[in-house]
Amino acid sequence: MKKLLVSLLFCTAGVSVMAQRAKVSSADENLKKQDLEKAKADIDAALQHDKTKNDAKTWLVNGKILEAMGTKQKSANLALEAYASFKKALEIDPKMKEAILEMGGPMFNVYATVANAGYGFLNEQKWDSSLVDFKNAFEIAEFYNSKNLGTTIPTDTALTFYTGYAANQANKKDDAFTYLKKAADLQFKGEPALYVVLGQLYEEKGDQANWLKTIEQGKALFPKDKRFNDMEMAFYSKTGKTNELLSMLEKKMTDNPNDEAAVLDYAIRVDNLANPRDEKGNDAPKPANYEELIGKAESAYKKVLELNANDATANFQLGALYFNKAVVFNKQLNELDSKQQTSPKAKELQTKVEGLMNQALPFFEKADASFTAKASSLDAGDKQTYESCLYALQKIYAIKNQTAKVEEVKKKLEALK
Repeated sequence: MKKLLVSLLFCTAGVSVMAQRAKVSSADENLKKQDLEKAKADIDAALQHDKTKNDAKTWLVNGKILEAMGTKQKSANLALEAYASFKKALEIDPKMKEAILEMGGPMFNVYATVANAGYGFLNEQKWDSSLVDFKNAFEIAEFYNSKNLGTTIPTDTALTFYTGYAANQANKKDDAFTYLKKAADLQFKGEPALYVVLGQLYEEKGDQANWLKTIEQGKALFPKDKRFNDMEMAFYSKTGKTNELLSMLEKKMTDNPNDEAAVLDYAIRVDNLANPRDEKGNDAPKPANYEELIGKAESAYKKVLELNANDATANFQLGALYFNKAVVFNKQLNELDSKQQTSPKAKELQTKVEGLMNQALPFFEKADASFTAKASSLDAGDKQTYESCLYALQKIYAIKNQTAKVEEVKKKLEALK
């Protein structure tokens, strides 16, 4: 009787194991039918049984079910549970054949769900939460790709950038630098902010070589983004290398005297050196060689207009050069007290202001005409320049009491916005 009893016990244990493995198979079948509730109930039963809770297949199926639930509900938490389950399956059996056949798609979905949750937090400006999800997404990709299961999750350069951006906004400078540098190495072209922020981080680190390299990289990718010219000016100013910049620019212009773009680039850069701005965009003190620099800029703008009289940017910039000089004299005029307002000094300043405004006007009008001719195809940089041009025109027409022209410019500004 004892032998019979032992035999029955073994038989009962065998039936129990088979029943639990049947639960795993049933869970997988219900997953295929998209009956996720039944699938989860079956796999939970298998996970609680001593005979199947340490089986790699059990954890693989659990991961697939959690992935399906997480994808359907757009839940990063469920996706992370799925990831943990897939990791457990590969810890138990690193070479399981089912993983090669079945894990690729679900693991990518887990990665995408977590990354998308990060984007959601990014849009809500919840930087810390966004960073956590983005970093989790990278961990998922790195883990899966390290297992050599036949497929890989490709590197997403946009995600790399936004992870660094979120980190910077969250004031996690080390993380920001790591991801932004990687995005720049991948030559991400989607956002000029990458090179702006990375340049600032290199500046904070005192890494002058990479600071300048990043500025140049951003300028090459986004030639019409004025921030990179400003950053370049700031670099040479802060590092005391302004003369080196001037020499480099003058040589480039001399080597390419009929290259309209090269001459215009030189003119704008020298103009910026003559009229520096601080980090907040406010006017900074003029350099000691202001008159020399502004004279070089003026000559270069005129050279551009000799090459192409309709160059909208050159016309605007030359008009702005005269306009800005008029603003300086007008400020001096306004600083005179009431007794001095009728003095020879005041009359001299007033004459200079009016003369420079009159000198600026035809160049602004020419720029206005050129921008208007291509209004339907203006990019963001040109629109910004055109807007500045219109504001300057509006100011000059107002000073001249040309009311009709003021209203005409006002309509153009409204249409541009």
